[in-house]
Amino acid sequence: MTMTSRRIAGAGLALVVLLSGCGQDDSSSPPGGLPAPSLAATQSPESSSSQPASPTASAPASPDSTPSDVPPSEVPSPPTPTLVPIERTGVDWEDLENLTFEVDGQSIQLEGGMAEISYGGASTDLFVLQNRVAQGDLDGDGFEDVVAHITLRSAGSGVFHLLVPVVDDGRGGAAKQPVSVGDRIVVEGIEVRDGLVRVSLLDREPDEPFTVISLRQTLEINISGPDPVVSVVESMPLEDLPLPEAEAPAIDIRFDPGAVGGTVTGSIDFQQRQPYTAYISEGQEFTAILEAPIGVWLDVRLGDSVLTSGSKRFQSVSTKLPASGPWRVTVVSTHAGQVDYRLYVEALPLGASPAPVPTPIGPAETTSVPSAPDSGTGPVLYLTFDDGPHPVYTPRVLEVLSRHSVRSTFFVIGSLAEQYPGIIQRINAEGHTVANHTWNHEALAGLPQEVFDDTVGRTQDLLGSRATPCLRPPYGSIDAFTRDWAADHGLDVALWDVDPADWRNPPAAEIAQHVVDHARDGAVVLLHDGGGDRTQTVLALDTALSELSSQGYRFEPLCT
Repeated sequence: MTMTSRRIAGAGLALVVLLSGCGQDDSSSPPGGLPAPSLAATQSPESSSSQPASPTASAPASPDSTPSDVPPSEVPSPPTPTLVPIERTGVDWEDLENLTFEVDGQSIQLEGGMAEISYGGASTDLFVLQNRVAQGDLDGDGFEDVVAHITLRSAGSGVFHLLVPVVDDGRGGAAKQPVSVGDRIVVEGIEVRDGLVRVSLLDREPDEPFTVISLRQTLEINISGPDPVVSVVESMPLEDLPLPEAEAPAIDIRFDPGAVGGTVTGSIDFQQRQPYTAYISEGQEFTAILEAPIGVWLDVRLGDSVLTSGSKRFQSVSTKLPASGPWRVTVVSTHAGQVDYRLYVEALPLGASPAPVPTPIGPAETTSVPSAPDSGTGPVLYLTFDDGPHPVYTPRVLEVLSRHSVRSTFFVIGSLAEQYPGIIQRINAEGHTVANHTWNHEALAGLPQEVFDDTVGRTQDLLGSRATPCLRPPYGSIDAFTRDWAADHGLDVALWDVDPADWRNPPAAEIAQHVVDHARDGAVVLLHDGGGDRTQTVLALDTALSELSSQGYRFEPLCT
Protein backbone atom coordinates (compact mmCIF):
# COMPACT_ATOMS: atom_id res chain seq x y z
CA MET A 1 0.00 0.00 0.00
CA THR A 2 1.25 3.45 -0.83
CA MET A 3 1.75 6.41 1.50
CA THR A 4 -1.59 7.76 0.30
CA SER A 5 -3.52 4.65 1.28
CA ARG A 6 -1.73 4.28 4.60
CA ARG A 7 -2.82 7.71 5.75
CA ILE A 8 -6.41 7.03 4.82
CA ALA A 9 -6.40 3.69 6.58
CA GLY A 10 -5.03 5.34 9.72
CA ALA A 11 -7.55 8.17 10.01
CA GLY A 12 -8.43 11.16 7.86
CA LEU A 13 -6.56 12.64 4.94
CA ALA A 14 -5.84 16.31 4.45
CA LEU A 15 -6.61 17.19 0.83
CA VAL A 16 -6.61 20.52 -0.91
CA VAL A 17 -9.14 20.34 -3.72
CA LEU A 18 -9.55 22.63 -6.68
CA LEU A 19 -12.56 22.40 -8.91
CA SER A 20 -12.33 22.35 -12.69
CA GLY A 21 -15.39 21.88 -14.82
CA CYS A 22 -14.23 22.67 -18.32
CA GLY A 23 -12.39 21.05 -21.16
CA GLN A 24 -14.08 17.65 -20.67
CA ASP A 25 -15.91 15.47 -23.16
CA ASP A 26 -19.68 15.43 -22.68
CA SER A 27 -19.54 11.65 -22.82
CA SER A 28 -18.25 11.41 -19.25
CA SER A 29 -20.75 9.89 -16.84
CA PRO A 30 -20.89 8.49 -13.32
CA PRO A 31 -19.65 4.94 -12.78
CA GLY A 32 -22.01 2.28 -14.01
CA GLY A 33 -22.95 4.20 -17.16
CA LEU A 34 -25.65 6.21 -15.40
CA PRO A 35 -26.51 9.71 -16.60
CA ALA A 36 -24.86 12.52 -14.67
CA PRO A 37 -27.15 13.18 -11.72
CA SER A 38 -28.56 16.56 -10.81
CA LEU A 39 -27.26 17.51 -7.40
CA ALA A 40 -30.61 19.04 -6.56
CA ALA A 41 -32.25 15.69 -7.26
CA THR A 42 -29.90 13.83 -4.93
CA GLN A 43 -29.96 16.19 -1.98
CA SER A 44 -31.42 15.14 1.34
CA PRO A 45 -35.09 15.92 2.06
CA GLU A 46 -34.06 18.36 4.77
CA SER A 47 -31.83 20.50 2.58
CA SER A 48 -32.97 23.49 0.58
CA SER A 49 -34.08 22.81 -2.96
CA SER A 50 -32.66 26.04 -4.36
CA GLN A 51 -29.60 28.14 -3.79
CA PRO A 52 -29.97 31.61 -2.25
CA ALA A 53 -29.71 34.48 -4.69
CA SER A 54 -26.33 36.22 -4.80
CA PRO A 55 -26.93 39.58 -6.49
CA THR A 56 -23.42 40.83 -5.82
CA ALA A 57 -21.56 37.72 -6.86
CA SER A 58 -19.22 38.21 -9.79
CA ALA A 59 -18.02 35.81 -12.41
CA PRO A 60 -14.82 33.85 -11.62
CA ALA A 61 -11.69 35.83 -12.38
CA SER A 62 -9.81 35.12 -15.56
CA PRO A 63 -6.06 34.37 -15.33
CA ASP A 64 -5.31 38.05 -15.94
CA SER A 65 -7.86 39.47 -13.50
CA THR A 66 -7.61 40.29 -9.81
CA PRO A 67 -7.49 37.15 -7.60
CA SER A 68 -10.90 36.39 -6.19
CA ASP A 69 -9.65 36.25 -2.60
CA VAL A 70 -8.73 39.96 -2.57
CA PRO A 71 -11.67 42.20 -1.51
CA PRO A 72 -12.51 44.66 -4.31
CA SER A 73 -12.25 47.59 -1.88
CA GLU A 74 -8.55 46.81 -1.28
CA VAL A 75 -7.50 46.55 -4.93
CA PRO A 76 -5.33 49.57 -5.94
CA SER A 77 -6.89 49.95 -9.38
CA PRO A 78 -8.82 52.52 -11.41
CA PRO A 79 -12.46 53.15 -10.53
CA THR A 80 -14.11 49.95 -9.48
CA PRO A 81 -16.22 48.50 -12.31
CA THR A 82 -19.86 47.79 -11.68
CA LEU A 83 -20.39 44.16 -10.64
CA VAL A 84 -22.83 42.41 -12.91
CA PRO A 85 -25.32 40.27 -11.00
CA ILE A 86 -25.29 36.67 -12.20
CA GLU A 87 -27.06 33.51 -11.13
CA ARG A 88 -24.69 31.09 -9.42
CA THR A 89 -25.01 27.43 -10.27
CA GLY A 90 -22.87 26.03 -7.44
CA VAL A 91 -20.87 22.80 -7.69
CA ASP A 92 -22.10 20.53 -10.46
CA TRP A 93 -21.35 16.95 -11.49
CA GLU A 94 -18.74 17.97 -14.06
CA ASP A 95 -16.85 19.81 -11.32
CA LEU A 96 -16.77 16.67 -9.22
CA GLU A 97 -15.67 14.53 -12.15
CA ASN A 98 -12.66 16.75 -12.65
CA LEU A 99 -11.51 17.44 -9.10
CA THR A 100 -7.87 18.32 -8.69
CA PHE A 101 -6.63 17.60 -5.21
CA GLU A 102 -3.33 17.40 -3.43
CA VAL A 103 -2.16 14.43 -1.36
CA ASP A 104 1.16 14.58 0.49
CA GLY A 105 2.26 17.38 -1.83
CA GLN A 106 1.31 15.46 -4.98
CA SER A 107 -1.33 16.81 -7.33
CA ILE A 108 -3.96 14.28 -8.42
CA GLN A 109 -6.32 15.09 -11.30
CA LEU A 110 -9.57 13.21 -11.74
CA GLU A 111 -10.45 12.79 -15.38
CA GLY A 112 -13.97 11.60 -16.00
CA GLY A 113 -14.24 10.74 -12.32
CA MET A 114 -11.10 8.59 -12.08
CA ALA A 115 -7.37 8.90 -11.36
CA GLU A 116 -4.75 6.16 -11.26
CA ILE A 117 -1.56 7.10 -9.45
CA SER A 118 1.60 5.00 -9.83
CA TYR A 119 4.27 4.91 -7.16
CA GLY A 120 6.85 2.89 -9.06
CA GLY A 121 6.75 -0.73 -10.14
CA ALA A 122 3.25 -2.13 -10.12
CA SER A 123 2.07 -0.30 -7.02
CA THR A 124 -0.84 2.01 -7.82
CA ASP A 125 -3.73 3.80 -6.15
CA LEU A 126 -7.03 4.12 -8.03
CA PHE A 127 -9.46 6.89 -7.04
CA VAL A 128 -13.02 6.59 -8.39
CA LEU A 129 -15.88 9.07 -7.95
CA GLN A 130 -19.07 7.17 -7.10
CA ASN A 131 -22.53 7.97 -8.43
CA ARG A 132 -23.74 9.11 -5.03
CA VAL A 133 -23.71 12.67 -3.68
CA ALA A 134 -25.60 14.66 -1.08
CA GLN A 135 -26.33 18.39 -1.01
CA GLY A 136 -27.10 20.77 1.84
CA ASP A 137 -25.68 23.65 3.86
CA LEU A 138 -22.81 22.31 5.97
CA ASP A 139 -21.45 25.58 7.36
CA GLY A 140 -24.54 27.75 7.82
CA ASP A 141 -23.61 30.35 5.19
CA GLY A 142 -26.73 29.82 3.10
CA PHE A 143 -24.91 28.22 0.18
CA GLU A 144 -25.51 24.62 -0.89
CA ASP A 145 -22.49 22.40 -0.20
CA VAL A 146 -21.83 18.93 -1.60
CA VAL A 147 -20.60 15.66 -0.10
CA ALA A 148 -18.93 13.40 -2.67
CA HIS A 149 -18.33 9.66 -2.30
CA ILE A 150 -14.92 8.51 -3.58
CA THR A 151 -13.39 5.05 -3.35
CA LEU A 152 -9.68 4.36 -3.20
CA ARG A 153 -8.45 0.97 -4.37
CA SER A 154 -4.95 0.47 -3.06
CA ALA A 155 -2.26 -2.06 -3.86
CA GLY A 156 -3.48 -5.21 -2.16
CA SER A 157 -7.17 -5.84 -1.64
CA GLY A 158 -8.33 -2.73 0.21
CA VAL A 159 -11.22 -0.58 -1.05
CA PHE A 160 -11.47 2.51 1.16
CA HIS A 161 -14.61 4.65 1.10
CA LEU A 162 -14.08 8.39 1.49
CA LEU A 163 -16.66 11.11 2.01
CA VAL A 164 -15.34 14.44 0.73
CA PRO A 165 -17.25 17.57 1.82
CA VAL A 166 -17.01 20.26 -0.88
CA VAL A 167 -17.97 23.56 0.76
CA ASP A 168 -19.28 26.42 -1.39
CA ASP A 169 -18.28 29.76 0.13
CA GLY A 170 -20.02 31.86 -2.52
CA ARG A 171 -16.96 31.98 -4.79
CA GLY A 172 -16.67 28.29 -5.62
CA GLY A 173 -16.23 24.91 -4.02
CA ALA A 174 -13.34 23.88 -1.79
CA ALA A 175 -12.96 20.46 -0.19
CA LYS A 176 -12.54 20.00 3.50
CA GLN A 177 -10.74 17.04 5.06
CA PRO A 178 -12.11 13.76 3.70
CA VAL A 179 -13.42 11.18 6.12
CA SER A 180 -12.67 7.47 5.68
CA VAL A 181 -15.82 5.57 6.69
CA GLY A 182 -14.54 2.04 6.11
CA ASP A 183 -12.70 -0.56 4.06
CA ARG A 184 -14.69 -2.92 1.83
CA ILE A 185 -18.06 -1.78 3.09
CA VAL A 186 -21.38 -0.98 1.37
CA VAL A 187 -22.52 2.65 1.45
CA GLU A 188 -26.32 2.70 1.26
CA GLY A 189 -27.00 6.43 1.42
CA ILE A 190 -25.61 9.87 2.25
CA GLU A 191 -27.53 12.98 3.27
CA VAL A 192 -26.96 16.37 4.85
CA ARG A 193 -29.14 16.99 7.90
CA ASP A 194 -28.91 20.02 10.23
CA GLY A 195 -25.37 20.80 9.08
CA LEU A 196 -24.16 17.23 9.64
CA VAL A 197 -23.25 14.52 7.15
CA ARG A 198 -25.31 11.41 7.79
CA VAL A 199 -24.30 8.14 6.13
CA SER A 200 -25.98 4.74 6.22
CA LEU A 201 -23.64 1.82 5.56
CA LEU A 202 -23.17 -1.91 5.94
CA ASP A 203 -20.03 -2.96 7.81
CA ARG A 204 -18.70 -5.68 10.13
CA GLU A 205 -17.55 -6.19 13.69
CA PRO A 206 -13.89 -5.25 14.33
CA ASP A 207 -12.83 -8.89 14.78
CA GLU A 208 -14.54 -10.21 11.63
CA PRO A 209 -12.86 -10.85 8.26
CA PHE A 210 -13.14 -8.13 5.62
CA THR A 211 -15.19 -10.44 3.42
CA VAL A 212 -18.09 -10.40 5.90
CA ILE A 213 -20.91 -7.86 6.11
CA SER A 214 -22.77 -8.24 9.41
CA LEU A 215 -23.87 -4.77 10.61
CA ARG A 216 -25.99 -1.88 9.42
CA GLN A 217 -24.72 1.39 10.89
CA THR A 218 -25.64 5.05 10.71
CA LEU A 219 -22.86 7.57 11.21
CA GLU A 220 -23.04 11.33 11.75
CA ILE A 221 -20.05 13.43 10.76
CA ASN A 222 -19.50 16.96 12.05
CA ILE A 223 -17.02 18.91 9.90
CA SER A 224 -17.36 22.26 11.68
CA GLY A 225 -14.15 21.87 13.70
CA PRO A 226 -10.51 21.56 12.64
CA ASP A 227 -10.92 17.76 12.41
CA PRO A 228 -14.05 15.80 11.48
CA VAL A 229 -15.87 14.15 14.38
CA VAL A 230 -17.54 10.82 13.54
CA SER A 231 -20.29 9.43 15.79
CA VAL A 232 -22.12 6.11 15.49
CA VAL A 233 -25.78 6.96 16.07
CA GLU A 234 -27.24 3.56 15.25
CA SER A 235 -25.85 0.03 14.88
CA MET A 236 -27.86 -3.12 14.27
CA PRO A 237 -26.72 -6.67 13.42
CA LEU A 238 -28.00 -7.82 10.06
CA GLU A 239 -29.30 -10.98 11.72
CA ASP A 240 -31.75 -8.76 13.62
CA LEU A 241 -33.07 -7.31 10.36
CA PRO A 242 -35.48 -9.04 7.98
CA LEU A 243 -33.66 -11.15 5.40
CA PRO A 244 -34.25 -10.04 1.81
CA GLU A 245 -36.83 -11.88 -0.22
CA ALA A 246 -35.51 -14.44 -2.69
CA GLU A 247 -34.43 -12.68 -5.87
CA ALA A 248 -34.39 -15.82 -7.98
CA PRO A 249 -36.86 -18.66 -8.49
CA ALA A 250 -36.26 -21.89 -6.61
CA ILE A 251 -34.28 -24.56 -8.47
CA ASP A 252 -34.99 -28.25 -7.99
CA ILE A 253 -32.04 -30.40 -6.96
CA ARG A 254 -32.39 -33.75 -8.73
CA PHE A 255 -30.10 -36.69 -8.04
CA ASP A 256 -28.86 -38.90 -10.86
CA PRO A 257 -30.28 -42.47 -10.90
CA GLY A 258 -28.69 -44.45 -8.10
CA ALA A 259 -27.00 -41.40 -6.60
CA VAL A 260 -27.59 -40.18 -3.05
CA GLY A 261 -26.31 -36.66 -3.60
CA GLY A 262 -26.01 -33.84 -6.09
CA THR A 263 -23.96 -30.70 -6.68
CA VAL A 264 -25.03 -27.32 -8.02
CA THR A 265 -22.95 -24.24 -8.67
CA GLY A 266 -23.85 -20.59 -8.97
CA SER A 267 -22.94 -16.96 -8.43
CA ILE A 268 -24.46 -14.66 -5.82
CA ASP A 269 -24.17 -10.99 -4.85
CA PHE A 270 -24.53 -9.17 -1.56
CA GLN A 271 -27.99 -9.53 0.07
CA GLN A 272 -29.19 -11.98 -2.58
CA ARG A 273 -30.80 -15.35 -1.84
CA GLN A 274 -30.83 -18.35 -4.14
CA PRO A 275 -33.24 -21.10 -3.01
CA TYR A 276 -33.01 -24.76 -4.01
CA THR A 277 -35.64 -27.44 -3.39
CA ALA A 278 -34.93 -31.08 -2.53
CA TYR A 279 -37.77 -33.59 -1.94
CA ILE A 280 -36.61 -35.68 1.03
CA SER A 281 -38.39 -37.99 3.44
CA GLU A 282 -38.61 -37.98 7.22
CA GLY A 283 -35.81 -39.96 8.84
CA GLN A 284 -33.35 -39.66 5.95
CA GLU A 285 -29.80 -38.64 6.86
CA PHE A 286 -29.36 -35.24 5.23
CA THR A 287 -26.14 -33.31 4.56
CA ALA A 288 -25.61 -29.94 2.88
CA ILE A 289 -22.15 -28.44 2.38
CA LEU A 290 -21.58 -25.00 0.90
CA GLU A 291 -18.20 -24.15 -0.60
CA ALA A 292 -18.08 -20.35 -0.69
CA PRO A 293 -16.19 -17.40 0.76
CA ILE A 294 -16.90 -16.32 4.31
CA GLY A 295 -20.10 -14.26 4.27
CA VAL A 296 -22.14 -16.76 2.21
CA TRP A 297 -24.29 -19.02 4.38
CA LEU A 298 -26.87 -21.81 4.35
CA ASP A 299 -30.53 -21.54 5.32
CA VAL A 300 -32.32 -24.94 5.43
CA ARG A 301 -36.00 -25.26 6.37
CA LEU A 302 -39.36 -26.86 5.68
CA GLY A 303 -42.18 -24.63 6.88
CA ASP A 304 -41.64 -24.11 10.60
CA SER A 305 -38.92 -26.77 10.76
CA VAL A 306 -35.58 -24.95 10.58
CA LEU A 307 -32.34 -26.93 10.45
CA THR A 308 -30.22 -23.79 10.24
CA SER A 309 -30.94 -20.14 9.42
CA GLY A 310 -28.76 -17.75 7.47
CA SER A 311 -28.28 -15.64 10.60
CA LYS A 312 -26.42 -18.52 12.30
CA ARG A 313 -23.66 -18.32 9.66
CA PHE A 314 -23.18 -22.00 8.93
CA GLN A 315 -21.81 -23.45 5.69
CA SER A 316 -22.66 -27.07 6.47
CA VAL A 317 -25.41 -29.03 8.18
CA SER A 318 -25.82 -32.76 8.76
CA THR A 319 -28.80 -34.31 10.55
CA LYS A 320 -31.74 -36.73 10.33
CA LEU A 321 -34.73 -34.95 8.82
CA PRO A 322 -37.73 -34.49 11.12
CA ALA A 323 -40.35 -34.32 8.34
CA SER A 324 -41.03 -35.19 4.72
CA GLY A 325 -41.54 -32.65 1.97
CA PRO A 326 -39.90 -30.15 -0.33
CA TRP A 327 -37.03 -28.95 1.87
CA ARG A 328 -35.74 -25.55 0.86
CA VAL A 329 -31.95 -25.12 0.90
CA THR A 330 -31.15 -21.43 0.38
CA VAL A 331 -27.77 -19.81 -0.25
CA VAL A 332 -27.79 -16.43 1.54
CA SER A 333 -25.07 -13.82 0.92
CA THR A 334 -23.76 -11.23 3.34
CA HIS A 335 -20.47 -11.18 1.44
CA ALA A 336 -19.31 -7.76 0.25
CA GLY A 337 -19.46 -8.46 -3.48
CA GLN A 338 -20.36 -11.06 -6.09
CA VAL A 339 -18.87 -14.53 -5.53
CA ASP A 340 -19.14 -18.05 -6.88
CA TYR A 341 -20.27 -20.99 -4.77
CA ARG A 342 -20.68 -24.77 -4.91
CA LEU A 343 -23.48 -26.53 -3.00
CA TYR A 344 -23.46 -30.27 -2.28
CA VAL A 345 -26.68 -31.89 -1.01
CA GLU A 346 -26.92 -35.51 0.10
CA ALA A 347 -29.87 -37.61 1.35
CA LEU A 348 -29.17 -41.24 2.26
CA PRO A 349 -31.87 -43.85 1.70
CA LEU A 350 -33.75 -44.86 4.82
CA GLY A 351 -31.79 -47.45 6.76
CA ALA A 352 -28.45 -46.67 5.08
CA SER A 353 -25.35 -45.85 7.11
CA PRO A 354 -24.09 -42.30 6.82
CA ALA A 355 -21.18 -41.91 4.45
CA PRO A 356 -18.17 -39.79 5.42
CA VAL A 357 -19.04 -36.12 5.04
CA PRO A 358 -17.18 -34.69 2.03
CA THR A 359 -14.90 -31.76 2.79
CA PRO A 360 -14.45 -28.71 0.56
CA ILE A 361 -10.81 -28.22 1.47
CA GLY A 362 -9.26 -31.51 0.41
CA PRO A 363 -7.24 -33.93 2.52
CA ALA A 364 -5.21 -32.51 5.37
CA GLU A 365 -2.26 -34.74 4.53
CA THR A 366 -0.94 -35.96 1.21
CA THR A 367 2.15 -37.65 -0.11
CA SER A 368 2.16 -35.48 -3.25
CA VAL A 369 5.03 -33.27 -2.10
CA PRO A 370 6.86 -31.45 -4.94
CA SER A 371 10.51 -32.28 -5.11
CA ALA A 372 12.86 -29.47 -4.15
CA PRO A 373 14.71 -27.94 -7.11
CA ASP A 374 18.45 -28.29 -7.32
CA SER A 375 20.07 -25.14 -5.97
CA GLY A 376 22.04 -23.05 -8.40
CA THR A 377 20.52 -24.58 -11.56
CA GLY A 378 18.94 -21.39 -12.86
CA PRO A 379 17.31 -18.11 -11.90
CA VAL A 380 14.93 -18.36 -8.94
CA LEU A 381 11.51 -16.80 -8.39
CA TYR A 382 9.65 -16.63 -5.10
CA LEU A 383 5.89 -17.04 -5.53
CA THR A 384 3.80 -15.75 -2.63
CA PHE A 385 0.05 -15.89 -2.06
CA ASP A 386 -1.87 -13.50 0.21
CA ASP A 387 -5.28 -13.30 1.91
CA GLY A 388 -6.06 -17.02 2.31
CA PRO A 389 -6.79 -19.65 3.17
CA HIS A 390 -9.87 -19.78 0.96
CA PRO A 391 -12.01 -22.94 0.88
CA VAL A 392 -12.32 -22.90 -2.93
CA TYR A 393 -9.34 -21.09 -4.44
CA THR A 394 -6.48 -22.13 -2.17
CA PRO A 395 -6.97 -25.84 -3.05
CA ARG A 396 -7.07 -24.92 -6.74
CA VAL A 397 -3.83 -22.96 -6.40
CA LEU A 398 -2.26 -25.95 -4.65
CA GLU A 399 -3.32 -28.24 -7.49
CA VAL A 400 -1.62 -26.00 -10.07
CA LEU A 401 1.56 -25.75 -8.00
CA SER A 402 1.63 -29.53 -7.61
CA ARG A 403 1.32 -30.10 -11.36
CA HIS A 404 4.36 -27.90 -11.94
CA SER A 405 6.34 -29.24 -8.93
CA VAL A 406 6.55 -25.71 -7.55
CA ARG A 407 6.86 -24.68 -3.90
CA SER A 408 5.82 -21.28 -2.54
CA THR A 409 4.91 -19.32 0.59
CA PHE A 410 1.33 -18.56 1.67
CA PHE A 411 0.82 -15.43 3.80
CA VAL A 412 -2.34 -16.35 5.68
CA ILE A 413 -4.90 -14.32 7.63
CA GLY A 414 -5.13 -15.67 11.17
CA SER A 415 -8.93 -15.54 11.48
CA LEU A 416 -9.30 -17.55 8.25
CA ALA A 417 -6.56 -20.02 9.20
CA GLU A 418 -8.52 -20.65 12.39
CA GLN A 419 -11.62 -21.50 10.34
CA TYR A 420 -9.80 -23.71 7.80
CA PRO A 421 -7.06 -25.58 9.66
CA GLY A 422 -7.21 -28.44 7.16
CA ILE A 423 -6.05 -26.15 4.38
CA ILE A 424 -3.09 -24.98 6.46
CA GLN A 425 -2.16 -28.63 7.07
CA ARG A 426 -2.42 -29.36 3.36
CA ILE A 427 -0.23 -26.37 2.45
CA ASN A 428 2.53 -27.69 4.70
CA ALA A 429 2.06 -31.31 3.66
CA GLU A 430 2.59 -30.41 0.01
CA GLY A 431 5.94 -28.76 0.65
CA HIS A 432 4.90 -25.12 0.92
CA THR A 433 5.36 -22.75 3.85
CA VAL A 434 2.97 -20.46 5.72
CA ALA A 435 3.66 -17.01 7.13
CA ASN A 436 1.90 -14.20 8.98
CA HIS A 437 -0.50 -11.76 7.25
CA THR A 438 -2.10 -10.45 10.49
CA TRP A 439 -5.31 -11.65 12.13
CA ASN A 440 -7.86 -9.55 10.21
CA HIS A 441 -5.84 -7.97 7.37
CA GLU A 442 -5.18 -4.77 9.30
CA ALA A 443 -3.06 -1.98 7.79
CA LEU A 444 -0.09 -1.86 10.17
CA ALA A 445 1.04 1.72 9.59
CA GLY A 446 -0.14 3.94 12.42
CA LEU A 447 -1.33 1.13 14.68
CA PRO A 448 -0.60 1.43 18.39
CA GLN A 449 1.96 -1.16 19.48
CA GLU A 450 -0.53 -3.09 21.61
CA VAL A 451 -2.85 -3.52 18.60
CA PHE A 452 0.10 -4.47 16.40
CA ASP A 453 1.25 -7.05 18.95
CA ASP A 454 -2.25 -8.52 19.18
CA THR A 455 -2.92 -8.99 15.47
CA VAL A 456 0.58 -10.28 14.69
CA GLY A 457 1.11 -12.29 17.87
CA ARG A 458 -2.32 -13.91 17.76
CA THR A 459 -1.71 -15.13 14.21
CA GLN A 460 1.77 -16.39 15.04
CA ASP A 461 0.46 -18.28 18.05
CA LEU A 462 -2.27 -19.91 15.97
CA LEU A 463 0.17 -21.10 13.30
CA GLY A 464 2.50 -22.44 15.98
CA SER A 465 5.34 -24.62 14.72
CA ARG A 466 4.10 -24.30 11.13
CA ALA A 467 4.83 -20.55 11.11
CA THR A 468 7.91 -19.21 9.37
CA PRO A 469 9.66 -16.03 10.60
CA CYS A 470 8.08 -13.68 8.06
CA LEU A 471 5.42 -10.97 8.26
CA ARG A 472 3.76 -9.49 5.19
CA PRO A 473 2.00 -6.22 6.06
CA PRO A 474 -1.42 -6.00 4.37
CA TYR A 475 -1.32 -3.47 1.52
CA GLY A 476 2.46 -3.17 2.11
CA SER A 477 1.50 -0.72 4.86
CA ILE A 478 4.47 0.00 7.13
CA ASP A 479 5.77 2.91 9.17
CA ALA A 480 8.91 3.73 11.13
CA PHE A 481 8.05 1.18 13.83
CA THR A 482 6.86 -1.81 11.79
CA ARG A 483 10.19 -3.56 11.27
CA ASP A 484 11.31 -3.12 14.89
CA TRP A 485 7.99 -4.33 16.30
CA ALA A 486 8.02 -7.28 13.88
CA ALA A 487 11.54 -8.12 15.07
CA ASP A 488 10.22 -8.24 18.62
CA HIS A 489 8.13 -11.22 17.45
CA GLY A 490 11.12 -12.76 15.66
CA LEU A 491 9.77 -11.79 12.24
CA ASP A 492 11.23 -10.16 9.15
CA VAL A 493 9.02 -7.90 7.01
CA ALA A 494 8.55 -9.48 3.56
CA LEU A 495 7.33 -7.25 0.71
CA TRP A 496 7.36 -7.96 -3.04
CA ASP A 497 8.88 -6.94 -6.38
CA VAL A 498 6.25 -8.04 -8.93
CA ASP A 499 2.56 -7.20 -8.47
CA PRO A 500 0.18 -8.03 -11.36
CA ALA A 501 -2.73 -6.55 -9.34
CA ASP A 502 -4.70 -9.80 -9.60
CA TRP A 503 -6.85 -8.53 -6.72
CA ARG A 504 -8.58 -6.31 -9.28
CA ASN A 505 -9.63 -9.44 -11.20
CA PRO A 506 -8.17 -8.59 -14.64
CA PRO A 507 -8.22 -11.31 -17.32
CA ALA A 508 -5.93 -14.28 -16.67
CA ALA A 509 -3.86 -13.47 -19.77
CA GLU A 510 -3.00 -10.02 -18.37
CA ILE A 511 -1.97 -11.44 -14.99
CA ALA A 512 0.22 -14.11 -16.56
CA GLN A 513 1.84 -11.70 -19.01
CA HIS A 514 2.71 -9.24 -16.26
CA VAL A 515 4.39 -11.93 -14.17
CA VAL A 516 6.37 -13.27 -17.14
CA ASP A 517 7.41 -9.81 -18.36
CA HIS A 518 8.65 -8.68 -14.91
CA ALA A 519 10.30 -11.92 -13.80
CA ARG A 520 13.97 -11.70 -12.86
CA ASP A 521 16.35 -13.71 -10.73
CA GLY A 522 15.47 -13.33 -7.04
CA ALA A 523 12.18 -11.47 -7.59
CA VAL A 524 9.26 -11.91 -5.18
CA VAL A 525 5.89 -12.26 -6.93
CA LEU A 526 2.68 -11.18 -5.17
CA LEU A 527 -0.50 -13.13 -5.98
CA HIS A 528 -3.73 -13.77 -4.05
CA ASP A 529 -5.49 -17.02 -3.19
CA GLY A 530 -8.15 -15.28 -1.06
CA GLY A 531 -10.06 -12.04 -0.67
CA GLY A 532 -12.47 -12.66 -3.56
CA ASP A 533 -13.00 -14.63 -6.74
CA ARG A 534 -9.53 -15.86 -7.74
CA THR A 535 -10.53 -17.85 -10.84
CA GLN A 536 -8.42 -15.63 -13.08
CA THR A 537 -5.41 -15.96 -10.77
CA VAL A 538 -5.62 -19.77 -10.88
CA LEU A 539 -5.77 -19.77 -14.68
CA ALA A 540 -2.95 -17.23 -14.93
CA LEU A 541 -0.74 -19.21 -12.56
CA ASP A 542 -0.88 -22.29 -14.77
CA THR A 543 0.04 -20.24 -17.86
CA ALA A 544 2.83 -18.28 -16.19
CA LEU A 545 4.45 -21.36 -14.64
CA SER A 546 4.53 -23.15 -17.98
CA GLU A 547 6.25 -20.19 -19.65
CA LEU A 548 8.68 -19.42 -16.82
CA SER A 549 9.66 -23.07 -16.42
CA SER A 550 10.49 -23.19 -20.13
CA GLN A 551 12.78 -20.19 -19.54
CA GLY A 552 14.72 -22.11 -16.90
CA TYR A 553 13.27 -20.53 -13.76
CA ARG A 554 13.04 -22.52 -10.55
CA PHE A 555 10.70 -21.71 -7.69
CA GLU A 556 11.33 -21.77 -3.96
CA PRO A 557 9.45 -20.67 -0.84
CA LEU A 558 10.36 -17.15 0.23
CA CYS A 559 10.12 -17.97 3.93
CA THR A 560 11.45 -21.16 5.47
